[in-house]
Amino acid sequence: MSAFEALKKHYIQRDLAARQWKTDGGKVVGYFCDNVPEEFISAAGFFPLRLSGDPNGDTAKVGNYSEEGNVFSREAFVASMLHMILNGRYDYLDYLIIPHARDSVHRMYTTLKRYKDGNPSLKLPELFYLDNLHTFFYSAGIYNNRRWIELKSRLEQWSGQSISNEKLSQAIDISNESKSLLKKLADLRASDPPRVSGVEALQVIGSSMFMPKEKHNALLKEWLSNAENLPAKQGVRLFMEGSPLDHLQLYEIIESCGATIVGEDSCWGNRSSDVPIEKLNDPTEAVMARHNSKSPCTRMFPLSRRVDYCLQSALAAKAQGVIFNVFKYDEMQAWETPDEIKVLKEKGIPSLYLKDQPYQISQPGVLKEKISEFIQGL
Repeated sequence: MSAFEALKKHYIQRDLAARQWKTDGGKVVGYFCDNVPEEFISAAGFFPLRLSGDPNGDTAKVGNYSEEGNVFSREAFVASMLHMILNGRYDYLDYLIIPHARDSVHRMYTTLKRYKDGNPSLKLPELFYLDNLHTFFYSAGIYNNRRWIELKSRLEQWSGQSISNEKLSQAIDISNESKSLLKKLADLRASDPPRVSGVEALQVIGSSMFMPKEKHNALLKEWLSNAENLPAKQGVRLFMEGSPLDHLQLYEIIESCGATIVGEDSCWGNRSSDVPIEKLNDPTEAVMARHNSKSPCTRMFPLSRRVDYCLQSALAAKAQGVIFNVFKYDEMQAWETPDEIKVLKEKGIPSLYLKDQPYQISQPGVLKEKISEFIQGL
């Protein structure tokens, strides 16, 4: 099996490495979003696993689980994860960190806690709520640091041992190597011509969240060592912006229309790794500083940072056009999209706004026709 095929396997079988870790006697800590410091989790001796949904799964019954079911049904990718937790597909999780992210994500904490307390026979992980503020203000950084220290302390309680500076420094080194390798991947996508497709990139980036970083780094390093022999990708250069995409459906449709996705503003794509951890004397301070200053996601204020990040990322990728894919009821993403479209237009970059999109693409033919028309116009 080639290095890329191994990475692809872990993207498809997302529980493969975590279940093996459990079989070998380890414990697994699940988490949502990319604002949870997985370096703390690794340094505590746990397997960090980012939770993802399944667009082909059944989310119709989520409303039955909670009086807040309507909140989850509004954001189907979050509803999918909730359904998977409550129906045993994440039964290998020992602990689960739920951050204060989008509304439907942080409401999972109270919903799962209530469900766990009311159904003691149901196998659900121990929960931890990670609160944080969504601004870059100094005062927000102080508050967030206190919350991350609380998380670190809870991980130490779960593991029964302290997280030493040595262990955390090692976790940082591994994490930074991953970010460096993924930056090389991003450069291959942005090259002219691109050497990596958007579909390939999502699989490589996503698999880094589903397997041990050391093993992922080794496989990615092996694959990148042959980068000069990777076939050139043809077609219009497109940049992706919009709601979180934890599956390949949309990218596959777009690239089947004669385009190559050369970058994206997404926590499942390049944004997840584009800011490394600066080496400081105190590794805990280093991890927290990175999370206080990393690239902004849609929950962050002020809006101007989000708009500028989208523009600069599209320019760096030398995109000929941008596609905005915004899920139905994703108000956060919909709020910033008009401003992003405006600044892109001012720079001569046209865009296609796909609004109110479903998590699972049920009419690929209609969507493909719309995308093909946009690409032909470029």
